[in-house]
Amino acid sequence: MFVLFALMGCTHRGIRMKSLDIPLVEIQKAVIHSLPLGQRAIRSNGREFFSKYFVVVRNKVHPAESSRIRYYVHVYVLGDRRPYTVEGLVRKEVRQKTHKKNLMGSYSDVGVDSKLSRIFMRKVKNNLSKRREERNVVDDFRVF
Repeated sequence: MFVLFALMGCTHRGIRMKSLDIPLVEIQKAVIHSLPLGQRAIRSNGREFFSKYFVVVRNKVHPAESSRIRYYVHVYVLGDRRPYTVEGLVRKEVRQKTHKKNLMGSYSDVGVDSKLSRIFMRKVKNNLSKRREERNVVDDFRVF
């Protein structure tokens, strides 16, 4: 029973990019650059990223100041060395109603938005390919 739980606990149900033979620093930069509205938090190991809360209105991203429904991006960089696997997902949260006036309810997680997850991971993939093209091997070995 424990083995089954451990296997189930390892999956995050996000979109994965596997076998990335790219330096970890490049992956981190691409992920941070792709986060909508910037980063809210990064774990101390530098392999787990959270975006600021946002809403999508008419295909545009806006800050989720007091909206009832909000989203955030959660990205994992898996693996201890190359090739890495990057998994990203967009979580949806809904604010619970309260019966007290002037109090905002707390948010609860209602699942993963697979459409927004695919869009976000496509953006990360594009940023990774741009960074690869922009790199210049000669500039990496400057003498002065």
